[in-house]
Order: sequence, then structure tokens, then C-alpha cells
Amino acid sequence: MKRVTRIIAATLLALAVFAMVAGDLLLAAPPSDPAARAPQAQRFVLNFDMFVPADLNCQASGPGVRSHASRDLAGKPVLRVTGNAAGATIECARPDGARYRVTSNRTARYTASAPTEATVTFQRGKPAMTTVLRIHGWQDVHDFKSFVQVD
Repeated sequence: MKRVTRIIAATLLALAVFAMVAGDLLLAAPPSDPAARAPQAQRFVLNFDMFVPADLNCQASGPGVRSHASRDLAGKPVLRVTGNAAGATIECARPDGARYRVTSNRTARYTASAPTEATVTFQRGKPAMTTVLRIHGWQDVHDFKSFVQVD
């Protein structure tokens, strides 16, 4: 009886190994060059501090750019840009005609694991404001004069 149990156990083990190897061979992706495995989408999130006017609206445009504008719980604008975020033209406007352009997305570093988050320190009446970039969730970089009024 012990011998039959061992034979059944060995047969089941061999079948399990065969199934794992066959699954790896059938489902494995073909080998490719490292450039093809590089992430194709950059992620950039534009936030604002608490001094931003409530009527500010932002949008991103450009080839290969996807964007989604929304508001956070405090009513501040949030713009999420994916795809070609470094090549995006990000513009914000107010109903009174004031327009702003963001330039920090062009020089920011992008990682595959986390979006690059930008927080604009808004100051009324200033022609250029600072953007604080948070790269990979922990590294803060100050990008001075990167939120510029356009007129």
C-alpha cells in the first residue's frame, strides 16, 4: 500500500512539474530588446496649493497626450497627464482672461513605478510661480518660474 501511495505521489508531482514548464513555455512572451520593454507612458499629475483661485481650469494637449481634469475635495484643480507627458503643452486659464503655461513637465524626470507629481505654489499677481516636483513619491525638486502667466 505504501508503494502505491508513493507511485501516485510521484506521478502527481511529475504532472505538476510538466504543467508548470508547459505553462511557462506557452505563455512566455518572446524575447525582445530592452528598448521595447521600456515604459511607453509617462505620468504627470499637476496639483495646486490652497491659494489657487477656484475658477482656474487646466488642460493638456499635444501628440500622444491623454489628460483628465478634475477637482480635489477642496475644489482645487487636478490635471492628470499620461502618454507623452514631457511633450505636452499644459495651459491653465481663468474666466477673467488670465492664462498660464506649465513648463515643469518638459524637464521633469519620469519613472515607471510612480507618477511625477507637481504642486504649483500659486501667488496672485506674480508673473511666474514655483512648482515643487515630487519624483518617485519622495524626492522633492523645486522648479522655479515654471508656472508662467502668458499674455
